[in-house]
Amino acid sequence: MKPGAPAAPKDKALAVELRERLRGLPPAQIVLMRQVMRLHAAGDRAMANHWLAEVAAQAPDHPEVLYWQALHHAESADWPQAVQALTRASAQRSDDFRICCLLGAAQGHEGDGVAARHSLGLAAGCAHSAKDWLKLSIECDNQGLYDDALSAAEAALRLDPRSVVGLLQRSRCNKALGHAHAAAADCRTLIAAGRESARAWFALVDLKTIALSAAERQQLEAAALRSEVAAERQLLDFALGKALEDAGEFEGALVVFNRANQAVRAAAFWDSAAFARRMAGVREAYDGPIAQAAPQGREVIFIVGLPRSGSTLIEQVLAAHPAVEGASELPYLQQVISAESRRRGQPFPAWVSQASAPDWTRLGQHYLRLSARWRLHKPIATDKLPDNWLYVGAIRAMLPEARIIDCRRDPLETCWSCYKQLFGPGLATFSYGFDSLAQYWQACEHMGDRWARQSPEQLRIQSYEALVTQPETQIRELLAFCQLPYQSACLNFQSAQRAIRTPSALQVRQPLRQTSTPAALFGALLDPLRTALEGARISEPG
Repeated sequence: MKPGAPAAPKDKALAVELRERLRGLPPAQIVLMRQVMRLHAAGDRAMANHWLAEVAAQAPDHPEVLYWQALHHAESADWPQAVQALTRASAQRSDDFRICCLLGAAQGHEGDGVAARHSLGLAAGCAHSAKDWLKLSIECDNQGLYDDALSAAEAALRLDPRSVVGLLQRSRCNKALGHAHAAAADCRTLIAAGRESARAWFALVDLKTIALSAAERQQLEAAALRSEVAAERQLLDFALGKALEDAGEFEGALVVFNRANQAVRAAAFWDSAAFARRMAGVREAYDGPIAQAAPQGREVIFIVGLPRSGSTLIEQVLAAHPAVEGASELPYLQQVISAESRRRGQPFPAWVSQASAPDWTRLGQHYLRLSARWRLHKPIATDKLPDNWLYVGAIRAMLPEARIIDCRRDPLETCWSCYKQLFGPGLATFSYGFDSLAQYWQACEHMGDRWARQSPEQLRIQSYEALVTQPETQIRELLAFCQLPYQSACLNFQSAQRAIRTPSALQVRQPLRQTSTPAALFGALLDPLRTALEGARISEPG
């Protein structure tokens, strides 16, 4: 806006809103709070917090000051302090969307699902703008409240029908809830409009159950060839590789997948030597006797293994049981381990041999508190974060009555499926090269075999191929291992009504088919991956 020009209506509304939020503060503190906001927006959190402390010393009970203190605590992952500050703020301003939404987020991180849902409901009652509704949708999505997330995304789009983020968010929600064609429609709307088309193409193809037409495939290929933005090119290449594979153009698909993976690997370096040291540390940590918690944990079933190994399918089978809630990929185990590592000033697993039985009991109870919201309606919940295979030793010590399912699929098929998938930023960085895939697969399988030998009553190795070829036999065995009575509903798992947040979200809503072997269709083209896997198998540690 040019100097001296009249303020736009939107700017005027924001100025009025800010004045109302700061009402009740002395003029000097208003000046400081505006400074806090400017510094925070500029990314200077240290100075923002310095001036915030100055204001808080003079006006410790003002709701806007409490909100900004809570925001500082949230950004530092100090959720108890954030909840405390926001609870005081909301007592004064229960109609402030920002306070209610952030309080719901903080309560969710604290594991208080009932309180979080209540606070997010209050936020819905005072959401006014498309931006508010979209923020609420994303927070509900983060907390597994997928129906609420979809409703909020719909509300955002009613106010701003052209919102790119809104359309992508609604597509994401519909995918999680199994509405494949609705999810695809929003992606195609963005592609037709030429708005965030790279993300839209990727989201469309990543549905995996919606076929592209020949014309769409040609359009995608043209978009990938002309893209000059690296991040967009990666999205388009992963989408194009899958589209070419589906069309039977295997040589072309491999060329595109190689190009896509090389681009990601250049930015997400995989340190093979560091991973080898980490695995040696894990093996060494559990060579000696480890203390164990008091009996606890039978209300949790962990599903671990490589991504794309059938873990979502196994969770869907279990979630069809009336006693089991499919909670998907939960962050709590790693949060508990990380917090204990910080408390001890030692990285995991260096401290495991020093932990006492009461320590492990405390850690297990912490995990159970954080995950309790997933057992409000059913007595047992799954936790299928694949990387938790690295913490099986800790699970056994913390939650000795928990059951652990180690998912196995043919290694060539598993690794090839990983190689074709673009994961979230910073996730599964091993998956973008054949050598790193082979190294990671070998370590995962070796550790799983070790735990299965030591604790067959607690860890079951579940073959994907066996499950799809002998479903009733395998499901009966799986349920018996989990100490659950047989339910025929588990055979009809695709009908289970639940939201799913993984790349297989729509695939596992289909009936079981005979073993899928897409890697086999590539024949000798995948010999480099076969060679890497064989080399890793030969070098397996004793």
